[in-house]
Amino acid sequence: MSEIHKQFGKGRGSILLKLLQEKEKAENEAAAQSASAETSISKEPTQTEINISPEIEIPTVSTAGRGRSSLLNKIRTMKPTETPVSVPVTSSSSDLSPKPVKVPVDVGHGRGSLLSRLKAASLTDKPPEQPSFLTPSSDDAGVLGKLSDITEHEAKTSSESTFPSFKPVCRQGTGGKPIQLSGNYINIKLDPEKGLFNYEVKFNPDIDSRPLRRKLLNQHLEALGRTKVFDGVTLYLPKKLEQQNIILESTHPIDGSKIQLTLIYKKKQSMSENIAFFNVLLGRVMRALSLIRIGQHSFNPKGVHAVPQHKVEVWPGYVTAINEYDGGLKLCIDARHRVMRTETVRDLMISFSGKPNFKDIIIREIVGLSVFTRYNNRTYRVNDIAWDRDPTYVFDKGSEKISLLDYYKLHWNIQIKDKNQPLLVHCAKNKLPSGETQEQLILLVPELCYVASLSDSIRSDFRVMKDLDALTKMSPVARHAVFKHFVEEVRKNDLPREILAEWGLELESDIAQFQGRVFEHERIVFGNDISYTPSAQRPAEWSSAACKNPLIRTTNLNQWYVLHCQKDTRSTHEFINMLKNVSKVMGMTVREPQTICLRDDRIETYVQALRSKIQQSVNLMVIIFPTNRTDRYSAVKRVCCVEMPVPSQVIMSRTISRGEKLKSVTEKIALQINCKLGGALWALSIPMDHCMICGIDVYHPGLGQSAKNSVAGFVSSLDKLLTTWHSKICVQGSHQELIDILQICLLSAIKAYNKHNKRYPDRIIVYRDGVGDGQISIVAKYEVKQLLETLKKIEPNYQPTLTVIIVQKRINTRLFERSHTGLNNPPPGTIVDSYITKPPLYDFFLVSQNIRQGTVSPTHYIVVYDNRNMNPTHIQRLTYKLCHLYYNWPGTIKVPAPCQYAHKLVSLVGQNIQLEPHQSLSDTLFYL
Repeated sequence: MSEIHKQFGKGRGSILLKLLQEKEKAENEAAAQSASAETSISKEPTQTEINISPEIEIPTVSTAGRGRSSLLNKIRTMKPTETPVSVPVTSSSSDLSPKPVKVPVDVGHGRGSLLSRLKAASLTDKPPEQPSFLTPSSDDAGVLGKLSDITEHEAKTSSESTFPSFKPVCRQGTGGKPIQLSGNYINIKLDPEKGLFNYEVKFNPDIDSRPLRRKLLNQHLEALGRTKVFDGVTLYLPKKLEQQNIILESTHPIDGSKIQLTLIYKKKQSMSENIAFFNVLLGRVMRALSLIRIGQHSFNPKGVHAVPQHKVEVWPGYVTAINEYDGGLKLCIDARHRVMRTETVRDLMISFSGKPNFKDIIIREIVGLSVFTRYNNRTYRVNDIAWDRDPTYVFDKGSEKISLLDYYKLHWNIQIKDKNQPLLVHCAKNKLPSGETQEQLILLVPELCYVASLSDSIRSDFRVMKDLDALTKMSPVARHAVFKHFVEEVRKNDLPREILAEWGLELESDIAQFQGRVFEHERIVFGNDISYTPSAQRPAEWSSAACKNPLIRTTNLNQWYVLHCQKDTRSTHEFINMLKNVSKVMGMTVREPQTICLRDDRIETYVQALRSKIQQSVNLMVIIFPTNRTDRYSAVKRVCCVEMPVPSQVIMSRTISRGEKLKSVTEKIALQINCKLGGALWALSIPMDHCMICGIDVYHPGLGQSAKNSVAGFVSSLDKLLTTWHSKICVQGSHQELIDILQICLLSAIKAYNKHNKRYPDRIIVYRDGVGDGQISIVAKYEVKQLLETLKKIEPNYQPTLTVIIVQKRINTRLFERSHTGLNNPPPGTIVDSYITKPPLYDFFLVSQNIRQGTVSPTHYIVVYDNRNMNPTHIQRLTYKLCHLYYNWPGTIKVPAPCQYAHKLVSLVGQNIQLEPHQSLSDTLFYL
């Protein structure tokens, strides 16, 4: 193994290449085994460890899976002397008798090339009358799409040649210029001599507490050895014990009872096979560095930055994860900060106690926040407040009853001062041994809890956020220094270094370096064929050009109303006059509106005025609010979007009362109004004809909003230039991610496209936002199936190209451009589709936005379905183009425009309306 690593590296692709080369040397021996292979079709390989041996026979691609991960699993499960198992390719006939495949090694070295040749070679024994399983179909492509574009003619031709030349499968694009990059990834060196032996540990009687399980197991260090990792269920050892199954006896540290431990041997793995093991081991390293676990991340209490003027402090920490990537095993690490209030929750409650309806204010301020208890360094999310209970509350502690006052005094030596304070309620979900989830209520004392997340009042305070940004927004150079400091701490401290060395692991001294590509700037097209190309100084922004050039499509304001309060009369008239002036440059015609001066700012006053003035001929309703109130905004939007549908624009009076900024503010409002009325601002060159682009997002109500439902939004394009968008809303059950009525949304989108273009789209590309790593396979199977079922209902022979792409924006990956000046943020248009991408996935990273502070975060795109093998370069370039087409911002954004439109749509409906908007508004951007 060490020689393989030394010569070819440590990635899976390198090992596969070595296997193939050694296989050529053992060709004579492999040929002798081929005769018996035909008799073992029904035999399934048994699970065993990886053996790097020239006798390994590479199996043909199975119908159970066609991805790279499936191939690697097949290789792992082959014994060194086992007769290879050949599995027939997908076919309507069952009389195929496939034979072992001789794989040439002279056509490319990548995994894509290997897979393509393996799969194509499996066709060489297929009878001529059988159809190729690569025949394009909208249904038979896997979740990750087809492996190659080999035609029947190519397959037949290949059977006549011993070393066929096939078109390799490539998931990497070619567009753009090369750029030298670094990322927040640290390579991990592996000792190939080390192994990983897995034992399941059972306790009799059963023990629920994982810390207690560890204590019971640690009583047998002499028999097991000090080098081990135990996650509460599985024990990992670097060497195998003498016996397969071992029975040990431990003494309960509390009551002295005897506990029987049974160690059951499961399997041996190579170090890179068990990613969960690495992350358990990493947790030990973090504890050895005296870091405190808060939530899912580790923080350093010694490096706290105090912000006394705002009564908060910032805890620095790390977010870490070990995984295997195309470039090998790596540690992904990023700097993370946690804002802690230095005042307790009880102090916050007292600050609101003198106000009317103080209980409602406290609930809005505290429920949903995370609180931190310093006595045990744990975080809890506040689900409710128990006003009828206080620290004198008595609960069952085992067989005894004890009050909270006595419990904290006895177990934590803490004296609670306020005996009349209400208690905080946290709903914990505990997993039972049976696999079921049990809910448990935990009562917390406000006096001992510190707010560990930002409340809405803090987020709305500009001064607080400005001071916090100075500490939390780190430049690439500062972030790199944090990564190097972490590695240095691990390497220079004996305990964490020994923890890794015991298992043959070592972190490299610096972050990884690799190459990416950067797309050229896109040309922005305005009305009258006027174009604008962003400059190097402002590479992703064209706000000035958007206000000075005619728009792609303009609308006129002939009949519209402005509602305002008495005190905002002057600023309202100034705004109307400014709107007339700026709209002329854009090509809009704005007539004099009818202004309505309201007697007060009550909700009923606004609603009654709207109902009395909205008519069928009204173009727009402009409502000016004196203050920001969610309930008033929701009531107005409910009238204008559901009850009496009409485009509406809500404006805060303070935004139009500042004379020096009135012109720039009015220009942005004018652009937004034009979009809501059906206009279009700018466009890009989109080379694809008859293509419908879709965006999907889901809104989930937060804690304390149990009365609200989850809302799924579906937005789809109607024209080639992507300037007109159709929207559909589906209101679901609370906290539901998968879209149950996706078929209704897609059916509505296709019908709207047909009505607009007098034909159905030939290609449908769906961008699905809001999906975590744990839901990728579920979404790919569940939602893609719904999309495919919908297409069958349109017309009998309707089979458009379908591509489904998951969009992940909340990721931990960071990218840095390496230049002679050091590390900088990469420019907009930077693409990475290798080295830090994951082997089982067809994915890439894209930096589309430009930031002036901190470190840019790329967006992760995963192609989960593609039934026509769309060119990777075309997918990447289209994705970057779509980031230019969000009309609420004259510049590039982090996600494609349809995803952002869907996000705005579900936010409006989920937070404010909670009803499906009127159908007459579905083809306009009324939600901007």
